[in-house]
Amino acid sequence: MEREEIICIYDEVLTGKRKQFPNEMFIGITGKQYLGYMTRYLIEEKLKIPIHEIPHKIKAETLWSHRLRPGAKAQGWKYFDLINNAYEGQFLPFDFHQVPQGYWQGEKGRHLAIEAMKYVVESKCKLPLDQIPLKVNHQFFKQHNLVGVFCLFEQSPYTAMDAVYPGVFKPWQFANVPMNCWKETKHVDETMDWLLFTQLHYKSYEEALRKIRKTHFFEYKLTGLLQVAFDYRMKNVKKWIVARLEKDNSTN
Repeated sequence: MEREEIICIYDEVLTGKRKQFPNEMFIGITGKQYLGYMTRYLIEEKLKIPIHEIPHKIKAETLWSHRLRPGAKAQGWKYFDLINNAYEGQFLPFDFHQVPQGYWQGEKGRHLAIEAMKYVVESKCKLPLDQIPLKVNHQFFKQHNLVGVFCLFEQSPYTAMDAVYPGVFKPWQFANVPMNCWKETKHVDETMDWLLFTQLHYKSYEEALRKIRKTHFFEYKLTGLLQVAFDYRMKNVKKWIVARLEKDNSTN
């Protein structure tokens, strides 16, 4: 059948003039073509939605309420498959507010999640590596329809980005540090050395012992470290520095 005939049948189904679609109309390659005609007709001509607005205005119930479920079911499709059939390669599942059910589940889902984050960071937002800890936060995942991905990685920007770029970042570089980070000696030691020598540019632990102030923890957004690891007490911070100094002296 030609496109005009398919659209005529679809209109008759929508208006109730025809109760259902002809048998086997949506089977095989021809059925995919017919569904493409109908999907584009619905979106562009009936609903008059510009193509670039489709991810924001089309949901599964939009398609199902306009009688496209039987065709999708015949092909074994979910709603995104129906859209992708009509607009092949123009959209990604996470462009939509409603990601297909189960899309992020299992090992395959985890791989898709990593690829999605990499695409958003590098292709969509074009973020340099050094900007990732500053820009990737809770709002970032919400803005780019990656809330499901965010949950997959314990709602931690660091954990999510570490999956995409293993070993490139440290937890404390992000505004939202993972829970229990400051209870691990390794993270405390690395962060303190980063603060003292990379950020404050001290030449030695002796200098750090003389100059470190509580305000430095606030300035570099490390209040969580000060609270959890040092109980908000500078005398505990200085005890840590003395211990590192003694350790250095014992190995020299």
